[in-house]
Amino acid sequence: MVAGDPEAGALACLGAYVAAFTNKGGPRRQRTVGLAVAGVVNALAFCAGELATGLFPLALTLLLVLVFLAAMGEAVHGAVARLGTMPATALLAGAGQAASGPSDGTVSAALLVLTGGLWYAAATGLLTPAPRLRSVLTAAAEPYREAGRRLVWIAAGSGRGDGDHTSAVPALRRAQQAALALHGPGGDEGLAVRVDPLLRQAALLGDLTAALAQTGPPPPPIRRQFTAAAQALADHLSHIARRLARPGHATAPPDTARALKDLALVCDAMRSRTALGQEPYAMLARAGRQRRLLDRIHTATLTAHRQAGALAAAASTRLHPAPPRKIGFDTARLRAAMTLDSSAYRHALRVTAVCAAVFILVTVTGLPHGEWATLAVLRVLRPQYGTTLERAGQRIAGNLIGGICAALLIAGVNDPAVLAVLTFAIISAGFTLRPVNYAFWVVFGTPLVLLIGDIAQPGDWALALERIAMTVLGSAAALLGGYLLWPAWDHDRLTQHTTQATHAAATYLEAAMDSLTDPKAPPADHVRCAAEEALVKARATRQHAGKEPGRDAEALAVASAALTTLASLVEHIGALTVHATPRAMLIPGLADYRTHARAALTAPQPAEQDTHTQALTDTLDAMRLYLVRLHAQRLGELPTHRNNDTRTRGEVRDNEPVIGLLTAIAARIAQIPHSLR
Repeated sequence: MVAGDPEAGALACLGAYVAAFTNKGGPRRQRTVGLAVAGVVNALAFCAGELATGLFPLALTLLLVLVFLAAMGEAVHGAVARLGTMPATALLAGAGQAASGPSDGTVSAALLVLTGGLWYAAATGLLTPAPRLRSVLTAAAEPYREAGRRLVWIAAGSGRGDGDHTSAVPALRRAQQAALALHGPGGDEGLAVRVDPLLRQAALLGDLTAALAQTGPPPPPIRRQFTAAAQALADHLSHIARRLARPGHATAPPDTARALKDLALVCDAMRSRTALGQEPYAMLARAGRQRRLLDRIHTATLTAHRQAGALAAAASTRLHPAPPRKIGFDTARLRAAMTLDSSAYRHALRVTAVCAAVFILVTVTGLPHGEWATLAVLRVLRPQYGTTLERAGQRIAGNLIGGICAALLIAGVNDPAVLAVLTFAIISAGFTLRPVNYAFWVVFGTPLVLLIGDIAQPGDWALALERIAMTVLGSAAALLGGYLLWPAWDHDRLTQHTTQATHAAATYLEAAMDSLTDPKAPPADHVRCAAEEALVKARATRQHAGKEPGRDAEALAVASAALTTLASLVEHIGALTVHATPRAMLIPGLADYRTHARAALTAPQPAEQDTHTQALTDTLDAMRLYLVRLHAQRLGELPTHRNNDTRTRGEVRDNEPVIGLLTAIAARIAQIPHSLR
């Protein structure tokens, strides 16, 4: 357009646009090469679309091959997965360009598309900054920020502090994923051994805040000091998060020691009153438990503060991540994937068939810009019907909003230079908001495509209405095809996935109990991740099932309640791991609890589950009697051994929170329906 040819600029912009969707990140060199390859492939597909416009069987065959390959993805080749549906998109764009009667020749138009794609690859390679440690530190800041937020909720007495790790767990997983760049070939093991402890502290803080939330509200005599200490620690955690996210903007950390000292003083005064019979011992025990947890959070926070300070100085260190694993062509893998038992293969057949039907329909009927209907099928149709329905709604709504805005812009703006500026602003906003929600991308992507076309054909605002109509047609076809052709119903898999999450939680509980009683037991990190991933999978299935036709509302409500209970159960198990001490061996019936808890979750028959659940209750009764004896002994020694760390005091301190969490875990197990265990 700068050279005075708006149509050429529009074609080059189109090439950059389709190439941008193949940008999967990764090391700069491999990413740039991949984008250049994508630019070449998209240009060839565009050229093929123009050449095959008058040859309907050839155009249909090319489209179906590209759609099928995109749907199979990595089963065919890693490069095919990276290219996705963009070659098919370029093919349809080429067909639409030829149908509109371009002024340039076919080859020159394809070369312009190629130029745009290569320009995007070169610009991405030149302008993308080299990866540095600060990107890992930014990800590591999130779990600290989440821990601080939870302490704020606990300090405020909010129910949100007693919920599951809906935000903290994903934040920690993202940080751990970002830190993988420091390990393996091309990584920096020196940095890795400094970052990994920081992430372990974040995980510990998550479990400590969960344990603190489980203790309940603070007793009235210490409420003000408890709130002040929790708020001070929350401020310190937020300070650590800011220091990691913005290493060059270090400020003085808040003073948390003073608030904790005030809390210790009121706890000491409460102990004195308890010795005189003025306060119940159970309330003193809860206050002491909360103070000790805040002390542990303080210790972990100070450790994290030192680690963050040391790493902030190295934030500008360049990273050299290893290239992604290459997935080549494998005949055996492809044959194994191409069976009707494979959900990927069924989806590939489904999307290919629906695209074929829509392409034939718009071609035979001569609908203007019918390629947009086929593009809508590619963007909307997903393996799960619930997701397809959600995408259809987002795409139709986005096209209505974006199309109307684009029509107004096209009708009111005739200067190509102004259109170019608008295109730049819209594409920047669209790609920024794309990860947030697909609907945002459609709202911005629709005007973008229409404005690109308007640069070549100024003033044709009716294209917006045609695009909206074709989007509705393609989305409706996607919904119909997803419903009729090998539908994959999530409500059929909901019970299975919830049961899998329950069994994964049982395995995690077993490992946590092992680490509680055996210091030499291996850490439960891997089984914890498996339990959390199974829970995420079951929740996603529940979300998709809720959007499907013919869903059983009662079954969905039961599954939702069970998943909420499972999330709380997994969180309680994590909190249990922070209380591992040698004194746990003194708790009566701990081995029996471990056996019955797993069986209550995984026994195949409801009668067996009830038997083991009742056995858990009996075991907990024995543990509570043990606590009652300890409280009586400690109350008797308070007048003479008020501040001495006696054996009885140590047992109360270490074992009472364990028994409290075991009681909460047993209650969660009993709440899970028999059919979902």
